[in-house]
Amino acid sequence: MKAGLSEKRNITPQQAVKILEQNGLKISEKEAEEILDFLYFLGKLTVNQYFNKDKNSNLKHPLL
Repeated sequence: MKAGLSEKRNITPQQAVKILEQNGLKISEKEAEEILDFLYFLGKLTVNQYFNKDKNSNLKHPLL
């Protein structure tokens, strides 16, 4: 799940390591990269589901 060319990420793995160290969690840059990949994936999934739900809210369920 690497960042695509058109995808901008605001937090680098190095920044994530620093932030987590300040909060008592020691991880490697590789682990930080994997965590960030997962979090960006979840964020995109959540936004897509929200907008798809909103777009489909005009459709009536056949059982209703």
